[in-house]
Amino acid sequence: MTPVSSVSSMVQRAGAAVLGSVLAAGLLVGCSDSQDSADDDPSAGSTADASEPSEPTESADATPSSYLPVPEGVTLTEPGTSLGFGETGTIAWRPRQDTVVALDLTVDRIDKTSYKESFEGWVITPQMKGQVPYFVRATATNVSGAAIGDLLVPLYALSDGTSMYEPLSFREEAFEPCPGGELPEKLKPGKTADLCLVYLLPEGLALSSAAFDLVGELAPVTWSGEITAIEKPKKDKKKDEKKGEQQG
Repeated sequence: MTPVSSVSSMVQRAGAAVLGSVLAAGLLVGCSDSQDSADDDPSAGSTADASEPSEPTESADATPSSYLPVPEGVTLTEPGTSLGFGETGTIAWRPRQDTVVALDLTVDRIDKTSYKESFEGWVITPQMKGQVPYFVRATATNVSGAAIGDLLVPLYALSDGTSMYEPLSFREEAFEPCPGGELPEKLKPGKTADLCLVYLLPEGLALSSAAFDLVGELAPVTWSGEITAIEKPKKDKKKDEKKGEQQG
């Protein structure tokens, strides 16, 4: 899998060697750089098998809502659309020059968390200490017309309406509290996958919405709503009682 950006810092589990599990700790990106770089690099992203989504012929009278060619019957959400949590937008991107991926994407919620709450057992580097973690939970349904997989969905964290931050990419070891924004190895047409993306934002900046960055100068499709605090795992009272009896 191709990393989403160059390495700026790494996270590793306590007592382990540097794993290279997490890349791009909250890098600030331009509103159009991500799509352009994907177009320029034919190796960025891959599908699970040879049956990649074919690229329909682009019409000469393309409108902003058809910024990329998608299968017949698929209507892309208008650029600049603001959606709420739980609402679905149909978006598309080009991970390879000959491939267009289309998804029905729903952002369910955004949780603000902390290293203490969610990163137990992981080494927090000096570069990360001045940043605040957020989890963005979403669902994605493949409407591309063919199986897709092993792709990081290019959903960004939007702060102050202009600054966009890339998600962390976990490659070698799963991050159980929030596994990441990669599609399964093979997601067939019509099938849905649950996603959870991790972002690090500098202290003093708040994550205002999740944003899918479109091609060129088109405004992103965004999802916003109430940012919630991470839910603490519920303690197993029966297990604790049993443990107390054994100690007694």
